[in-house]
Amino acid sequence: MQKNNPIIINVPHSSTIIPSEELKYFTTKNLQHELDVMTDHFCDDLFDTGERMIRFPISRLVCDPERFRDDSKEIMASIGMGAIYTRCSDGAELKSISPAHKEKLLERYYDRYHMELENAVQSALDRFDKCLIIDGHSFYDEPLPYELNQDKNRPDICIGTDENHTPKETEHILKQFFTERGYTVEINRPFAGSLVPLKYYRKDKRVMSVMIEVNRRLYIDHEIRKKDGYFRVKSDIAEILSKI
Repeated sequence: MQKNNPIIINVPHSSTIIPSEELKYFTTKNLQHELDVMTDHFCDDLFDTGERMIRFPISRLVCDPERFRDDSKEIMASIGMGAIYTRCSDGAELKSISPAHKEKLLERYYDRYHMELENAVQSALDRFDKCLIIDGHSFYDEPLPYELNQDKNRPDICIGTDENHTPKETEHILKQFFTERGYTVEINRPFAGSLVPLKYYRKDKRVMSVMIEVNRRLYIDHEIRKKDGYFRVKSDIAEILSKI
């Protein structure tokens, strides 16, 4: 049963599904490798704590709903990894598509996903007069070539915040909780920020958001097999969400 609270879990990168009609546009010979390293494997389960969850249904290699739709506003677009990726994690070509096809993908997947998220946020605001988005992710245990932060000393848990939408109290509670559980924790490193739908971004402080990124070494190995720590991580996420 879904919990009766203003929390929404956003999981945008857990799917490995590539629609069959899109496969022909991929030019890389390393597609499986890209799926392995770029997917937030099992995050839809790790963050399944009973709250309402919005889960992107297809792989980010087809469309990434966490990027800005407009490439001119998206820093990763300059390396071919805007909302529609054309480059692999190592900079090699991933796929080749026309501007018209790109727009078709955005309309079919990006726009629908953001409408679903906006509707969920509005529903929470209507019921509770507030909403907290938990942006659920994982990250590779070593920096991938495309990443802006190449520091190899990566924490167990990264808390991503937004200066307008992440309450300092929430940031403090999360950091203290995970630290007390024995995890190493960093704020906005190696990844920063947290998703807020543009409809509310810097416009409505009732919409709060915080990102929780889990280092993959805690719960899966490089063959994408669950490790002994998997259920500890899942349990700890559930516990902290019950506290905030």
